[in-house]
Amino acid sequence: MEGTLGFIGAGNMSGAIVSGILQAKLLSPDRILVSNRHEGKLEVPARRGVFTTIDNKVVAKGADIVILGVKPQMFPDILPELAPLLWDKCVVSLAPGYSMAWLALQLPGAHIVRAMPNTPLLVGKGVTAVAEAPQVPRPLFDEVVEIFSAVGEVSIVPETLLDAVIAVSGSSPAYFFRMADAMVKGAEQLGMDPVEALRLTALTMEGAAKMLLESGGGAGELTRQVCSPGGTTLAALTAFDEYRFEEMISRAMERCVNRSRELGK
Repeated sequence: MEGTLGFIGAGNMSGAIVSGILQAKLLSPDRILVSNRHEGKLEVPARRGVFTTIDNKVVAKGADIVILGVKPQMFPDILPELAPLLWDKCVVSLAPGYSMAWLALQLPGAHIVRAMPNTPLLVGKGVTAVAEAPQVPRPLFDEVVEIFSAVGEVSIVPETLLDAVIAVSGSSPAYFFRMADAMVKGAEQLGMDPVEALRLTALTMEGAAKMLLESGGGAGELTRQVCSPGGTTLAALTAFDEYRFEEMISRAMERCVNRSRELGK
């Protein structure tokens, strides 16, 4: 990657991307700039050797590609002061809801890209959806893809599907964590040690995910393979049917998409 990379906001997601970039040796620390209004959040990136500041404008002025890693509610406050400094630069928004068209109005002359990473970036197993951006010069867009490829897999999708992607991969780690928590609590009621129950649950989720990716069959087929007639798994899944598990997941995803649209423009 050429040039310098800046982060507005030093939250977990920004930190995970910085860590992945440094581990992949995509950039040296002196070519990364990070800003955050709370100085305490800058201690970790500073220890990694990157440039840190509490002034967003320093990052906007000094970086060639700027990643907006702040909450979407903060956009109306911070974008006006950054706009004059971002002309002809690539700006990557990680926020749900706000469209590239809206961002382009706020940041005239900037090359806008939207990306939606998920929290497994923190362990190098993230999935990032990057919205197609034909208006952005191809070399710049490829550099954005390269950045997120350093911390996991990348999927390029039409921007119209980005809200759906948030429901599928952006927010969904919380779905799995919630299920894991329920399983661990259920195991405790059955007399298991919660630490061991969590380990078995997580390893089973990891193995099931690997099977799903590598088997060539769909989730439905794999479910059928686990179920023996009259067996324990089938008995367990009757509760999923009784409590309408699939409908609950569908409603959750719909609410996720609706909230994403409410947050943005």
